[in-house]
Amino acid sequence: MPGHLSSTTPGPRALSVIIPAYCECDNILQTLDNVTGALQPLTLTYEVLVIDDGSTDGTAALVVINERNMGFGWSYRRGVEAASLEHIVMVHGDNAWGRETLGEFFSHVGEADVIIGYTRRMARSRSWRRTAISKAFTLLVNLITDRRLQYYNGLQIHRAAVLKSLRIESSGYGFQAEVLVKSLRLAKTFLEVPMDLIERKKGQSKAFRLKNLIDVARTVRLLYGLERTSTPERPSAPVPGR
Repeated sequence: MPGHLSSTTPGPRALSVIIPAYCECDNILQTLDNVTGALQPLTLTYEVLVIDDGSTDGTAALVVINERNMGFGWSYRRGVEAASLEHIVMVHGDNAWGRETLGEFFSHVGEADVIIGYTRRMARSRSWRRTAISKAFTLLVNLITDRRLQYYNGLQIHRAAVLKSLRIESSGYGFQAEVLVKSLRLAKTFLEVPMDLIERKKGQSKAFRLKNLIDVARTVRLLYGLERTSTPERPSAPVPGR
């Protein structure tokens, strides 16, 4: 299958890695190198699925292709449907995470129902504007959900059975918060793990496209309605991060 790599030895700790990519021809190969390099030393069964979201820059020559640009969340859902292993994580195709920090994050597979990555010292790798917007979004979602999470838009490892059962309505950048909030409503434990972000060296971020901003606003409204109409089952106690 194009865009699909996997290990050959089965095992109880198994991880499907989904990599959505939109116009990331300058970054996707390094992303794959970092992901596979991080996975190989670990005692994990793994598969890597790359979903190209209608790129026009040559990215599609290497990966599974959407016929047109469908959105970040749509590509993620397509990857979730195709994933075959016990746990699932999404890694962005923009080479934002180095091999060492990915390896540390992947090593926590199976330690909790949800593993939540958050950016350590974000201001060192992001512009002040993007850092401020990210912090404000995190604060807003925490207020809506009555949680105290460090981050909602980072890497997340979920149990595949839970992810495949969720109805995710967001298609742009808001989808990660929706996925995390809905999965935590079904989780008994979670673990927050600090990660070191690498600012992209090539290409431009697509985060601030108008359709993504609109989708984030819709997600906030969706989460507000969800939290006001039903009571979630809270994890009994957070698993302390390292």
